[in-house]
Amino acid sequence: MKDNREVLGTLYLILQVGITMMVTFGLCFAIGFFLDKYLGTKLLWVFILLGILSGYRAVYLLIRRHIKGSANERKEPEWAKRAFHPDDEDPQGSGSGEDPR
Repeated sequence: MKDNREVLGTLYLILQVGITMMVTFGLCFAIGFFLDKYLGTKLLWVFILLGILSGYRAVYLLIRRHIKGSANERKEPEWAKRAFHPDDEDPQGSGSGEDPR
């Protein structure tokens, strides 16, 4: 099951990278196109370059977050341990001093 989550997480990352690149480039292209049309300048190339650079930055941040998340195994919250793994609890109730409710 854990292997399936890793594979799905990687596939999700690949999909997210593609969508991020398309959206950032597309938005900057559209802004540059309309400004170029409205103002009569050649700002389109500036906005294309800006879209490419912002897309690469966003992809870099996505991949860095994915690598950091996979390197540090995420700990399960205490409430989830109690809710989903009740057999692991201490039968004496000693230890944390918390209210078991």
